[in-house]
Amino acid sequence: MTAAFPTFVLRLVCAVGGVLDVNIRESIRLAASSLNNNKLRSLLTLLGIIIGIMAVVVIMTLGRGLERQVVSGLEGVGTTKHMVMVHERPEEEVDESDPFAAFSYAPPDSERDGMTLEQLDQLQTRFGDRVTGVDIESSGSGEVIYNDTPASASINPVLAQSLAMRNLDVEYGRGITDDDIAGQRPVAVVSTPFVDALFNGDTTEALGKRFDIVADGQPAVFTVIGVVGEHTDGGFMTGMQSFTDVYIPATAADRVGLDASWVSDFSVQSDPSEEAAVFQADLQQYLDRIYGSNENFEAEVIDMSSSLEELTQVFRVMSAVLSAIGGISLLVGGIGVMNIMLITVTERTREIGVRKALGATHTDIRVQFIVEAMMVCLLGGVIGVVLGGAIGMGSTAAFMDFTWPPISAMVLALVFSLAIGVFFGAYPASKAAKMQPIDALRYE
Repeated sequence: MTAAFPTFVLRLVCAVGGVLDVNIRESIRLAASSLNNNKLRSLLTLLGIIIGIMAVVVIMTLGRGLERQVVSGLEGVGTTKHMVMVHERPEEEVDESDPFAAFSYAPPDSERDGMTLEQLDQLQTRFGDRVTGVDIESSGSGEVIYNDTPASASINPVLAQSLAMRNLDVEYGRGITDDDIAGQRPVAVVSTPFVDALFNGDTTEALGKRFDIVADGQPAVFTVIGVVGEHTDGGFMTGMQSFTDVYIPATAADRVGLDASWVSDFSVQSDPSEEAAVFQADLQQYLDRIYGSNENFEAEVIDMSSSLEELTQVFRVMSAVLSAIGGISLLVGGIGVMNIMLITVTERTREIGVRKALGATHTDIRVQFIVEAMMVCLLGGVIGVVLGGAIGMGSTAAFMDFTWPPISAMVLALVFSLAIGVFFGAYPASKAAKMQPIDALRYE
């Protein structure tokens, strides 16, 4: 008796499972038949689900791409490249936890309060091997001319290490050297669009050629010594097309009317072996000694790691908010599914009566219509995931690094679409299940 009991239970479970399996298969068959018989209505119902799912997947993919860009900038910049800003002293205490506070204060407007090129040289000498380069933030717009062919250009005074710090590789010719800086030589490293505009893309033709730079109404002749490619890594500009840029020695900028003898913003790149926090503290201490006697201005080392982490959080919040907006459209699509299912129940009243008369239970009818709602939402979810993933990948490939749609986002979207089907299909299914066979058969 005791041995037979488990066998009986096992057979009972198998029998129940078999019945349920048959009912599910039958419900799927009926649901597929209903959707096929009303193709246009089914398609219009699917659209709401497709648009909602697609919006969520696209937003999540773009958010992931932006986050990867930020992380790339954090890894390539935040650990070795330290930004310094010279700005007016705040009148009140500043929240030191805010990495963007320095950006709200006015920079100096004269050489007296800024950092001169001589002071930057002294900084490099002071830190020695701990510093691998210094870059300045200085640029101006102008015009470049070769053989009477003009083109608009951005004129960028730089130091010897600036191109490397900006992740620009000199693909042809050479870069700007310390000798160019010391000799104030009228030489220039140009971008690929510059070569395209003035030399029809012929790099070998451009090297060694003299051209005119006109900035602030003051023309000067410079010689092309090198051509840089696009940005290679480590920053927000990765993968973006460079502009018609011209890079000239900072000491030669006065030839075209630009004053690069002093700056208010510059970057210091530390040796990779240096601990970022320790180096920043030492650099800040050094700058404090320089500006200790200046009552109006100070130099502040910006913690790029904190800044980029703040940006990462901003991107994540934005992605979540936009995804929620996409979810609202999905809810609207779910309401459309409920509306269609209510219409379907009304249209198939006699069919429900016939099934009940033949022995179908409340559960059978309820499962039938819930399965139909789930099929609509699942099909819309799959199409939305495919379209959203394709659009998201295409967008990231065009504007940033190629990014695969997050697996979690796709799974969540499909699960949510099924939940929408169950939730909004439950009431029409319950309404159908509660019908009395006689009343249903009499329905006209």
